Amino acid sequence: MRLTVLGSGGFRRTPRPGCHCPVCEEMRDAGTQRLGCSLFLHDGNILFDTPEEIAAELESAGIHRIEHLFFTHWHPDHTLGARILEIMNTQWSERPEWRMAAVHRTDVHMPGPVYGEIMSRLGPFFEFWQHLGIAKVELMDAPVQAENVKVEAVVFKTMHRTMTHSTVYIVSSQSKKFVYAPCDITPFPKDDRVHGCDLMILQVGWHGPEMAERARNGPHYEISMDEIIEIAREYKPTKLVLTHIGDEVGMLRKDLETLEETYADLNLQFAHDGMVILI
Repeated sequence: MRLTVLGSGGFRRTPRPGCHCPVCEEMRDAGTQRLGCSLFLHDGNILFDTPEEIAAELESAGIHRIEHLFFTHWHPDHTLGARILEIMNTQWSERPEWRMAAVHRTDVHMPGPVYGEIMSRLGPFFEFWQHLGIAKVELMDAPVQAENVKVEAVVFKTMHRTMTHSTVYIVSSQSKKFVYAPCDITPFPKDDRVHGCDLMILQVGWHGPEMAERARNGPHYEISMDEIIEIAREYKPTKLVLTHIGDEVGMLRKDLETLEETYADLNLQFAHDGMVILI
């Protein structure tokens, strides 16, 4: 399977306009950025989440077709780019009675309670896109088969202050398997299917004494790096990639490099925009 990390940023892009923190300034100086968190699986043309910058991310990666779209949860930084369905799947029609003609349809999958939470907030948009014929929105109540790829969802109630549900996706093809859980993964669900996967992509944890104390004292809606490492040691993936890296976690390039060295036994690597992973 071939994966592209389209965006590796946190709940807001980095560098952040108006912010002059060390993280944002370091990225400005280096001419780099982290856009909204999203992942693309080329096998089956599968997209996970639609941050506001998703159109630019897809264009940068040279991706021009989305067959399947899976959402992890309703939060704006993962859903507000959903208009990509309209951007990519329509063309301007010469017929005056219907200017946006559908040229492609994307199957949109929302598992369990995530379906209700997204549709209660963005339902009219998805209803409009279904009316256009550019989207088919489905409650995901069973594994989805896309060509030779199977996508399974583990939905759980998070400890986030919004009391939201989030999703761990387990994606397999032949003998290969990866797990994608990029945001709001406390408490991480117990599931034997996660054991021994080839790749785990998880959100970055809060690092350093001050941030770790903040995660411990709560309300516990953020996860610490210690907890991320515990998850990796329990489930033993061949490779661990951490994403959703925002300026709020306060980690500079040297901090990321130090952590990669510290946990080299876990084959830990921090994601970056445009990162390609083969498994």
